[in-house]
Amino acid sequence: MTDQTTNVRRTFPKESSETAKGVAILLMLFYHLFSNPSDNVLMQVNHAPLPEELFLLFAKFGNICVSVFVFLTAYGISRGLFQKENLTLKEAYNGTLKRALKLFLNFLIVFVTVNLLWFRYFDYASLYGPGKQGILAFFADATSLSQFFNTPTMNMTWWYMALAYTLVFIVPLLTCFCKKTGSSFLGVAFLLPFLLPMGNDISRYFFVMAFGIFISYTNLIEKILNCKVPFALRIIIEIAFLVFSVFARENEFVQANMLYLADAFFAFGIILFAGDTLAAIPGIKQVFAFLGKHSMNMYFVHTFFYLILYRDLIFRFRYAGITFLLLVLVSLLFSVILEALKKLILFLAGKLKRKKEVPADRS
Repeated sequence: MTDQTTNVRRTFPKESSETAKGVAILLMLFYHLFSNPSDNVLMQVNHAPLPEELFLLFAKFGNICVSVFVFLTAYGISRGLFQKENLTLKEAYNGTLKRALKLFLNFLIVFVTVNLLWFRYFDYASLYGPGKQGILAFFADATSLSQFFNTPTMNMTWWYMALAYTLVFIVPLLTCFCKKTGSSFLGVAFLLPFLLPMGNDISRYFFVMAFGIFISYTNLIEKILNCKVPFALRIIIEIAFLVFSVFARENEFVQANMLYLADAFFAFGIILFAGDTLAAIPGIKQVFAFLGKHSMNMYFVHTFFYLILYRDLIFRFRYAGITFLLLVLVSLLFSVILEALKKLILFLAGKLKRKKEVPADRS
């Protein structure tokens, strides 16, 4: 493990961010599988060796996964922008359309793949409606805009795409605002959801997004990673905060009144744990980073496996640990194969393009 006795300055590289995403996607899968007690009874889930109350507590805590993704998105975009000395609003939005297009294309590829593989399982007329209206609803879903238009979707977890697009376009503006206002930014960001009309999803995660930008502005993660607190003590503190987060987040008062605020700090704790503790363990870091690299594809498809297409198969063995591992593996396998096919197509397309560019031999 890395220790503070070395003089090497620790940073929070992309791999650490991927490691945190790996933690988040595992939390999401656990939450979706086991957070509903009636579903657990229906599918005869065996939660041993954990008592049911603790098992459900941890499963419900998995809902924080969205806040982790929101935090990391805001942190990642703003981190690059803060490196510009004289950041203007125009400069802040350079690359925004490219980010949105990449997000859209990644989703579209998954949507097309899912429909090519499993079209026989879907009743499109019942799902989207008949006639032209149904066709429009289908294309709204295919372009990840169903949440914006409030039209039917074949996958309930795809609602996040609307939030992801919003983040891509709002974060540059808030980053410029943070650079101008400094420390007062966080106070203003706390009040804005109460002063301005926002959709439920935006107001719910607005402070999480703002906190991610503020942490990037203050460079707080790197400061903690390089503080004089001994590594072992820092790890104990981080683990203790995670345990506290699980119990505090599921408190009724926090759930009813403070979740939009509390999740910012709890998500930060998870990200710091991933970038400090997990990143210092060889092998473990690579596993979580690999999961994080595939987290978006896993997010897009896991619902089909455990809820829509292969529910009985996923829950076949009854034991929660086996069920969870099975969902992780099939979702990850789908993503690995999909990414390999994308690389193969790009390779063949590039080879074909180069072949066309080579002048024909006229001798």
